[in-house]
Amino acid sequence: MTVGQEIKRLREKKGWSQAKLGVLAGTGPSGISQIETGRRNPSAATLERIARALGVEVRDLFPLGQVPLFQEPPEQEPAEERRAAWEAAADEARRLRETGWARMWKVLSEWRASKNRGEPYSTRRKYLDEMGNLLQEVRDADDALGWAYAEAGRTPPGAIEASLRSYLREESRKTSHFYGELLGLAKSARLSVITGEDAAAAKQASAEHVQSEMRPLRVEEPAA
Repeated sequence: MTVGQEIKRLREKKGWSQAKLGVLAGTGPSGISQIETGRRNPSAATLERIARALGVEVRDLFPLGQVPLFQEPPEQEPAEERRAAWEAAADEARRLRETGWARMWKVLSEWRASKNRGEPYSTRRKYLDEMGNLLQEVRDADDALGWAYAEAGRTPPGAIEASLRSYLREESRKTSHFYGELLGLAKSARLSVITGEDAAAAKQASAEHVQSEMRPLRVEEPAA
């Protein structure tokens, strides 16, 4: 197992998106993606921040006996890295707000059509999973943006301009509101949205046997 694969394993164990880990570690989501796929060799400073965010030691990210090789070019100033990560979180949240409503309406319409045609639950399940995946994306983006705003708030006055803090606060507010709107849309169709251990239990109790990635959030139809 590589360092990137171990980072991915630990991140997914926490149910975090690359965007959320990127914000917590002070690097953008694209940086986390590059590290996890082996396209970027992180510096010692980057690994230290990632390990701290994940709650482990740097040595825990390396297979036994492997010697760290830091080949990354000199990093940006920490303040610049943090700012890039915050702006990346805001960009991702805005992208989801711009596209998410149409995506939810489309898949919700497909689910209704499938239900009206009397198709089996296993067929409708893919539409429910699409809704759950979209809601999870927006919630991850909301979490990442919330962390970005919190981190910006802890940055000493003068290190960043006040307008950036205000921008992050407003983007966080809009994204939280949008997540609530998507939840309302699902619930208006009498669908249940469950999270965490409840979602895992629902999957275990489901009659389906399709192999799919476990998501922390799950959309379910009302009981017959």
